Amino acid sequence: MDLPQPPHRPRATRAPTNGLKLMLAALIIFALLAGYGQWEHFRRSEVITGTVRLTPNE
Repeated sequence: MDLPQPPHRPRATRAPTNGLKLMLAALIIFALLAGYGQWEHFRRSEVITGTVRLTPNE
């Protein structure tokens, strides 16, 4: 009579290298975009603004 074998523990699987590279690239792009957004936010007071007024029709 054969005794039931204990279940094998699954080995830990690793994430694919291409997927990790893609996530790292996305993270870098998002960080650059966030930095650019903050730079534009702090630079906003330096931007020259003007007022447009309508002229009356004759």
